[in-house]
Amino acid sequence: MGEASPTPEVSARVIEDLTAMEVDPNKGERLYKAALIQTSKGVSYRMLAKSDQTGKLDLVHYGCDLDSEGKPTTKWRIRRILEQAPERFEKEIETIKKAVRDDGEEVEGEWVHDLTGLPDIAAQSQSLEEWTSKMAAELGKKPSTAAS
Repeated sequence: MGEASPTPEVSARVIEDLTAMEVDPNKGERLYKAALIQTSKGVSYRMLAKSDQTGKLDLVHYGCDLDSEGKPTTKWRIRRILEQAPERFEKEIETIKKAVRDDGEEVEGEWVHDLTGLPDIAAQSQSLEEWTSKMAAELGKKPSTAAS
């Protein structure tokens, strides 16, 4: 008889976070814009886009529940779209809003945060984090239809 090993033969596979947006300034990548769409039932949809050195966008958006700090606690309907023209950002916002209406809900608010005017990735990341916290606090009070 052979000896049994207490360790599994196959290691656990790391699952990639499809909503993570890696930005490499050495490749000419920068954050582009972020968006948050809130439904009348309190569901949030987040979108983030980065641009590459050619000006094309990579976008990711998903539905989620947000905690009090604006971090998603669950995610669904994850959609990743690569190498798109900048106009695609606004078109994806409209696509999300249509999906909300198709699900029998109403869009309660839509906010877009433009990151293109900030000097570097560090400033963009800080601005995005501050905006996310501000939006979480605002949504915690009550949904709004104001844009910023």
